[in-house]
Amino acid sequence: MEFVVGGMAITTVGSDGDDRAIEFRVTSEDAAEPGHFAIHRDHDKGWEAARLTVDPDSGSLPVAAVEWAVEFAREYL
Repeated sequence: MEFVVGGMAITTVGSDGDDRAIEFRVTSEDAAEPGHFAIHRDHDKGWEAARLTVDPDSGSLPVAAVEWAVEFAREYL
């Protein structure tokens, strides 16, 4: 799925197949390289234990994209 939020496009790249992680790619008109990150959550733990993983080769991540992705993940994880 791809969503346009402000001046950026946020794409869900995939999940781990067990619905415990969603990977995102964000492209922004302000960034030279796309950002890649994932949000992980174990089903038996609350959101306090959720994790954000950023690809080391990723471009910068707009905070608004991460905020949006967290809200999206809350609905689907």
